Amino acid sequence: MAFKIYFKIGGRVKLNHAEVLPVTLAFYNQQEQIQELVSFLSPLPKTLEDKFKQWQYYIGLQGNRKVARNPGNFISGGVNLTELANSLKVELNKWLGSDGWIDENGEPDPRVSLVLARFREKITQKDEVQIIVQTEDRQLRGLPWQEWDTLAGYTSRGVEVAISATNFQRLTQKQTPQLRATARILVVFGDEKLGFAEEEDFIKSLRQHGGEPHILRQPTRQELEQNLKDPQGWHIFFFAGHSESDRKGQIGWIQINPADGQQGIIEISELRELLQNAINKKLQLAIFNSCDGLGLANQLTELSLPYCIVMREMVESSVARELLKHFLASFVKDRSLFASMNVARQQLQKKFEPGKSWLPVIVANPLAKELTWNRLFSERRLSWQWEMVLGIVAIAVIVCLPVAIFCEFQGWETLSFYTQLYPHLIVYPSLFLWMPLFAAYRAHCMIRVKTGPLVFLSFLTIFLVFCGLFFEVTGDRMMLMEFKSDATTTISTQQLPQLYKNWGTTAADIKSIPPEIFNTTQAFDVDGNLILKKSELEPTIKRIHKDNHTGFQGLLRMATAYDVWKQNPQAFSISRWFYALTFFAIVTCGIQILALVATILFVPDSVFNKNKYLSYVIICELGILLWVPFQSYSIENTKSLLFSYELRGDLAGLNVLLYAIIAIIALATISSIYRSASKKYQPILLSFLLGSLILGLLSSWFGASLIDNLFGISSTNPLTPWFASSIFFAALFFFLLVPLIDHSVEDE
Repeated sequence: MAFKIYFKIGGRVKLNHAEVLPVTLAFYNQQEQIQELVSFLSPLPKTLEDKFKQWQYYIGLQGNRKVARNPGNFISGGVNLTELANSLKVELNKWLGSDGWIDENGEPDPRVSLVLARFREKITQKDEVQIIVQTEDRQLRGLPWQEWDTLAGYTSRGVEVAISATNFQRLTQKQTPQLRATARILVVFGDEKLGFAEEEDFIKSLRQHGGEPHILRQPTRQELEQNLKDPQGWHIFFFAGHSESDRKGQIGWIQINPADGQQGIIEISELRELLQNAINKKLQLAIFNSCDGLGLANQLTELSLPYCIVMREMVESSVARELLKHFLASFVKDRSLFASMNVARQQLQKKFEPGKSWLPVIVANPLAKELTWNRLFSERRLSWQWEMVLGIVAIAVIVCLPVAIFCEFQGWETLSFYTQLYPHLIVYPSLFLWMPLFAAYRAHCMIRVKTGPLVFLSFLTIFLVFCGLFFEVTGDRMMLMEFKSDATTTISTQQLPQLYKNWGTTAADIKSIPPEIFNTTQAFDVDGNLILKKSELEPTIKRIHKDNHTGFQGLLRMATAYDVWKQNPQAFSISRWFYALTFFAIVTCGIQILALVATILFVPDSVFNKNKYLSYVIICELGILLWVPFQSYSIENTKSLLFSYELRGDLAGLNVLLYAIIAIIALATISSIYRSASKKYQPILLSFLLGSLILGLLSSWFGASLIDNLFGISSTNPLTPWFASSIFFAALFFFLLVPLIDHSVEDE
């Protein structure tokens, strides 16, 4: 949880004939403001002011990133800052101690220390503390507020203090979904003599986390302006080189190209319109790895830029590089901007003399939303035009098989008959397949980096699906809809003994079929060849719904064997290929869940909104789980009716493999929820997953009979409940469930 404290420091006012600084302290937890206190602070004591000026001077001796108006006039030399930094810290704590705070009567104000102490009791070592000092005073902005002992002891990790102007406004930025959802970074390297190789490596390393840096080396003014106009916008602006601010810290300059002289030195106000447009689009953060950046930050804050990172004073390159290295390493782990800066500052303290770690500071817009690396990203969405095309293609895949059957076999009666036999392929897609299709697309939209597991498992998915499709279309027990209405094939006398053996039947079993079911005397010709006609088999199936015969089942096993028909491909129907497409879509959705779960399980940082991602993964799993009862119906009713009663049972056919895959995916999803989802959403997601699994298992055990009565063999009119259910569930999904997830599930 992040706690926040705001110190709003006004300009000097008279109180009992003495000058004081009015201060409003506001305290916030994660949800709301919990307390506010008004007090007064005495102006900076002369001893503190003198120590601060000395620190500024000696820090400036080592800075080499100031605007190079006169490149030969830099002062160099090493200064030991330890004693000076420690004395400055002592004076700072004296000033901010109990004697520095004054109440409205001009007396010492103990309330500030008491309130800060009580607030500390609410904070655990795991909590993050963010402090913003709002002031227009250049000296107050330059002070190392994080060294105030009262604040520094809040957590073992330390607090981070940002500064802010007193005049600001909220900026509303609406990120537009795009196909390539990357964190776009405009990088400007000024004077190449400073050596930016390491900084360039740090920034380029962001590519593996979804960053997209565009690097400009000593650009001209026109080149910089042209890139700022990029219609895709930028999330981060990074500058490394020379810069400076005026004495009041109100105006800033950067030197983008020393070779251009004065033309290469730009005041931020000269780019005001371009920067304002960039901020309005998506610019969240500006980082200036250069000297004296308070003026730069002040002008950008006036444009409502959410966050800046600048140096308070002049800085040497080694400090700037080290800051960038550790800040980026922490930031891409999705720590907050404040926490990442705190990590980087601690690393500076270990490597450099005291006082140098005070140089970097966050300049924040107090009304800006908290910034993390993940929040730079939007969903990787296609444009609405392409999404419409994709939606049309998905609908075509869902309805192609029943439409093909209706058109090819000319009538509602045939469609109704095939619906009763094969609802797992004809009814299920329009009833529920759109659910995993849509959820898988939306989940993929939130994967910002194509990770190794995702790429490997995606290729594995394609390979397995094509293998499965090959075995399905060349396997035995073909469906009646795979043959044309006039399909006919002949099994020679020489082939029959082997087929009888393969399919566990005999000539006697075949010939024992009662004539009222199937006339076998007409099926065999004078030479003993067996002539199979779909037009004769199909009416027979309609007659045996309630009364089947083992001999006829043996005949059907032979009649639907691929080996019997493969020499006669002209007998295959057009609907067979649409069936193959439907099978491909169902199996792809099922296997692709493995890739989606593996992505967040093994590389969670590749997903930028883990809570929403897991929500859609669970929906994808639910959509496939709802296919299980249809598959059970196919085994329990259609296959047992047509081929053998022995096919019945919960573990018959593919069900064993299906339940094993469901168990693996469920365990992996539970692990992903515990590892990646925020604590607020963990119980919700676990309940959603558990409910989906229970629904899937119950429907697999009891749903087959319901499907049988609504759409299957026992139904009298399967089309009406089919169409009505499809409309009902689609409306429930797209108008209730999807908006609920999109508007309620956030990344914390």
